[in-house]
Amino acid sequence: MKKILLVLLDGIADRTDPELGGLTPLEAAATPNLDRIAALGASGILYPLDPGLAPPSEIPHFHLFGYADEPFPGRAVFEAFGWGVTPPHDTALAHLGMRHVTPSADGFAITEWWPGDEDADCRKLLADVARYRAEGIELEVIGLGRSDSLLTIRGGSEYVTDSDPFFHTGLPVMRVDALEEAPDAELAARTARVLNAYLLWSHGVLERHPVNAERRARGAPPLNMLVTKWHGRHRGLPPFETRAGLPGTLIASTRMYAGLAAALGMRYVQLDERMDAPDLEVTQKLEAAFAACDAGAGFVHLHTKTADEAAHAHSPQLKRSVIAAIDRGLSALWQRPRLLEDFVVAVTADHTTPSRGPMLHSGDSVPFVMAASTVRIDSVEAFGERAAAAGGLGTLRARDAMPLMLNAANRVRFLGGRATPNRSLGLPRITPLRATDD
Repeated sequence: MKKILLVLLDGIADRTDPELGGLTPLEAAATPNLDRIAALGASGILYPLDPGLAPPSEIPHFHLFGYADEPFPGRAVFEAFGWGVTPPHDTALAHLGMRHVTPSADGFAITEWWPGDEDADCRKLLADVARYRAEGIELEVIGLGRSDSLLTIRGGSEYVTDSDPFFHTGLPVMRVDALEEAPDAELAARTARVLNAYLLWSHGVLERHPVNAERRARGAPPLNMLVTKWHGRHRGLPPFETRAGLPGTLIASTRMYAGLAAALGMRYVQLDERMDAPDLEVTQKLEAAFAACDAGAGFVHLHTKTADEAAHAHSPQLKRSVIAAIDRGLSALWQRPRLLEDFVVAVTADHTTPSRGPMLHSGDSVPFVMAASTVRIDSVEAFGERAAAAGGLGTLRARDAMPLMLNAANRVRFLGGRATPNRSLGLPRITPLRATDD
């Protein structure tokens, strides 16, 4: 049986650009190592969710890891785990952020601000707005760090909208409303009312707070508003080893991925992003991936975000050069003896990140390639958005990736029997009947 290495090139897919001769940054970049993987394997196009839907990063990862059929707990759960905080079980919750706003007749306009070393100010401010109770719902703030907190909503619903406009540029703080699909419409409406009342009450407290008076005196923006997003509920998830049938390691650089690993019972390895040297970052992460496999991991997810960051800079040329650097780092793959005999090597992305235009992410497909000695090699010889469309794997969704990789690794579960009570995708661990069992 083989081990699995999934290389996730965050946001590497793109749209065509006239400055690149009608190519995407990936198609225009020099990628001999990615092309070599394509030539040695089978390709397809993958939709992170469904065609045309523009996803964030966390949901496609959830699906890639084999959890598409589980209720998604919400990104706030992963963020909390990433800060080392275990969210309370079966309680509605949200991510809570501090912002500087300017009130007007049109609402609360958010001023662009990025938190620096302001933990002390944030802790003092949050202490005075940490608890709120109304209509049978109790809110409690659990500080995470900097301007980030977890808001628990005991007795409330997670089926409400965000108040944080997030990447919707230019919008003020938004009113919280109940979601149409809420299973308990009355509870969701009551939760929305309580959250709106809490945000307005806390604004008044923060606006008059001595800490903000001190900040104004020294020319710093007052942190005078709270905003919510990423609502969810932590009910617990089957461990990754149970779901996939093999122990997993996640190598990445942000708290969200650390939290995702913790929520799924995976080992996490922190290696920082290197926009100054994407090739060195990838080489270091490959070294860590192979070390993890040698130490017992059966599945390693290697994540790099540099192509996504380049796209957010709205420069197709920069993204092309970053992709070329990522590819140079992938040359370390071939230093591994018996690579495709011992491993399934898969490469894909979690979403398309356009390097031009107003969209944060788009609903376009991303390339997927899988190489191993067990894979039927197709005719595709380049790793790219359009080249992958001719591949033997056809059109996929993120939820298809784990079964495909487990199958190529000779680890996929045989569905002709029921060996375990859980819905594992990989080979189950058999529980023997013993003479002492009643």
